[in-house]
Amino acid sequence: MRKLVLVAVLFSTFLMSCSVEEDNNIPEEYNSNNTTAEYTQLDYEIAELINTYRISQGLNALNILNEASNEASTHNQYMVNKGVTSHDYFYLRSQNLETAVNAINVSENVGYGFTKATSVVNAWKNSEAHRLNMVNPDFTDFGISTKQDANGKNYFTNIFVKR
Repeated sequence: MRKLVLVAVLFSTFLMSCSVEEDNNIPEEYNSNNTTAEYTQLDYEIAELINTYRISQGLNALNILNEASNEASTHNQYMVNKGVTSHDYFYLRSQNLETAVNAINVSENVGYGFTKATSVVNAWKNSEAHRLNMVNPDFTDFGISTKQDANGKNYFTNIFVKR
């Protein structure tokens, strides 16, 4: 049986803090401002499944927000380069979205190793913290990114935003 790693976070931007040390050690992936949102078929399938789930729970569908997808893509590249899933530098993604789109609240789900949209979304639905991110009625938008490593393993970052 293949081991899958799935990590969730439920943070509000006001709970985030960063140290000077973190600011001085920001990886190169996070220093680029030239990211343009590009979506794969898998990204669109994940977005559709999340919105279908939200609607089934009596919630609004979320809009895909390119700025959030750019942050998700940058983080996926970081995870691919590190070879592990993480929420490292979440405070930076959150701050960037506060500045770029006046985000009030930001949260994210990450995942690794899934090959199908239904698999990663079902795993998120079956994890309380991930599910709470997906069904938070305050969120208005989200970003999505999927990146493969050199071995063909998928890394996922889904960023939820309230504006």
